Amino acid sequence: MKKPLKIIISGIGNRALPRDPLKSNWKGWVELINKMEEFHLVAAHDIDDSALKRTAELGYLKPQQLYRSLEKMLKNIDCDAILVSNPAQFHAQTIQAALERNLHMLVEKPFVSDVNEGKMLIREAKRRKIVMAVVQNWRYKDVGQLLRKAIKDNLIGGIGHIFFRYLRNRENPRYPSYIFREKSPLLYAMGIHHLDLFRYILDDDFASVSGNSFKPPWSFYKSDTGVNLFLKTKKGASVVYSGTISSLNNVIPQESLLIDGDMGSLVNESQWLEPPLYFYPKEKKEGINLSKEIKNTDIYTQYNIADQRILNNFYLAVVAGIKPACDASDALRSAVAVEACHSACQTGKTVYLRY
Repeated sequence: MKKPLKIIISGIGNRALPRDPLKSNWKGWVELINKMEEFHLVAAHDIDDSALKRTAELGYLKPQQLYRSLEKMLKNIDCDAILVSNPAQFHAQTIQAALERNLHMLVEKPFVSDVNEGKMLIREAKRRKIVMAVVQNWRYKDVGQLLRKAIKDNLIGGIGHIFFRYLRNRENPRYPSYIFREKSPLLYAMGIHHLDLFRYILDDDFASVSGNSFKPPWSFYKSDTGVNLFLKTKKGASVVYSGTISSLNNVIPQESLLIDGDMGSLVNESQWLEPPLYFYPKEKKEGINLSKEIKNTDIYTQYNIADQRILNNFYLAVVAGIKPACDASDALRSAVAVEACHSACQTGKTVYLRY
């Protein structure tokens, strides 16, 4: 039997414990961790009393294991690791507090909101020999894994360009009010997934970006909710990215991905990067389903598969010393890309990325 890691969670929001499980796209961190022999959930923190109450009522933790104060939880609980799942603006201070306790950590995306602050936290984690992994679950979904393999195996040859379109309706007045105050919500909530996926499958980094942003009259958001971006990678591939979270579309899929190489194309039309993934050889109209062996292709299962892989990878990184599939240094490069995209939209100028 494996020796479990004693883990705590900061942030029992919808990602950790879905408020409406029947409508959720995922089980949530609390349930997944609770069912794994690799982990033992020993405490949780949230400033929302209703979130703590829900955790206790569902039997995951006892009331004395639930805290409104992060500092008190860190002081009182003996643990090995922390899952940081609170809003992004609190990540840095949570990570700093966990570093002072020498806790290994798994951090929800985005790693931090400030790149320079992220660099300092990474240096301190390295000095303390602490595992700091980041949740980038588009990498871990089956289609993400298949895309990386297809490109690595040179299935479509040299990459010329990626065309990506994202159309989502996130204009929900029932969402917490802080959601509508987020800076460039498309980029920081979803663009971080997409740009990180492109970096991962191409094994490349972005060199430059230009673009603009927009928002329709009906939006509840303070910031612009849509972007049109043109990015170039260091290896020369072009990425055309267009998306919005204010679309009223209920007909076509949210995500449309086309990757063209000199030997063919990869195509995925989906809601949240679920299968199928098709390969179209050059000059052929009939595609080959690269995901035909995958049995469970629904959104819910695909999310849970990715989350399970993330937890398994984190456990092995801590106990066996393997390199996390997405460590903080890697994730920070995606954060740099998002910041550059935001700057390009704000200034109207081409931004050249510096890592």
